[in-house]
Amino acid sequence: MVNQGNERLKALIKLLQTESESYGPVLKRELAAAIKANPARVQCVLLEEFQTSAPLPVVHTLEEICWEDLAAALARFAAKINPDLEEGLALLSKFTAPAVSRKDVSAPLDELARELRPALLNAKNQAEIAGILSHYFFRVRGFQTLPSNLDVKDISFARFLRKKRGSSLCAACLYATVGQRYGLDVNLVDLAGRVLVHLRGFSGRESLFIDPLDNGKLLREEDCRNYISARQIEWNDEFLSPLSSRMIVRRLIANMIYALNKLRDERRLKYLREYLEIIKG
Repeated sequence: MVNQGNERLKALIKLLQTESESYGPVLKRELAAAIKANPARVQCVLLEEFQTSAPLPVVHTLEEICWEDLAAALARFAAKINPDLEEGLALLSKFTAPAVSRKDVSAPLDELARELRPALLNAKNQAEIAGILSHYFFRVRGFQTLPSNLDVKDISFARFLRKKRGSSLCAACLYATVGQRYGLDVNLVDLAGRVLVHLRGFSGRESLFIDPLDNGKLLREEDCRNYISARQIEWNDEFLSPLSSRMIVRRLIANMIYALNKLRDERRLKYLREYLEIIKG
């Protein structure tokens, strides 16, 4: 049954190469149904049939069908009262890898949390917790944050978990999604364009900040104020306000737009601008 399904997909993909104005929309609907049913199979068949030389019209059709579905999924995400950050990260990862599923994000996060459990249970305070997380992510697991001049793929959270390299915002989200598995009061804040992880103590008195761009360096509020002062910016308490999951996803999309603007890739930018409006709305 699987082979029959694969052969049907291969035939459909080959027909798309020579689609006419009459049959093109029909074939595209057939492909869209196959993608919705099993995107991983479609991608697998495409690679098996064409390896590294898949025709651009077929690849573009596959991508655009997935991107249209992604717009609808992001609209459902944005409409929730308190959308889940992990869901948003998994959805946005589909932009560069349509076959990504929620499990591709949740499974590696669950594994990281399991390995961290013994050390975190023995931590005495928030400073120890922050130190354990940073040591584990950057030294034990070898995660790396890349400078701001990124490829759009480096902004995919699912790819970051797999490749262990990506944007500092992806690294900040790593702290948040793993920390939330232990009920930690962990959020992201925007310190005048510099995203930090904010780890608050259970009493609310102890407050630490982690800089994912500097291999998890620990900072106090005084360090944050000194940083703002050194940049000759007036301090605003809003700098330490937690970013909502919508704001984080919005920032990731904006970073993708920035990366593709430099390439003048209008085909992909059109969809990203639509996503940004959906999240803003």
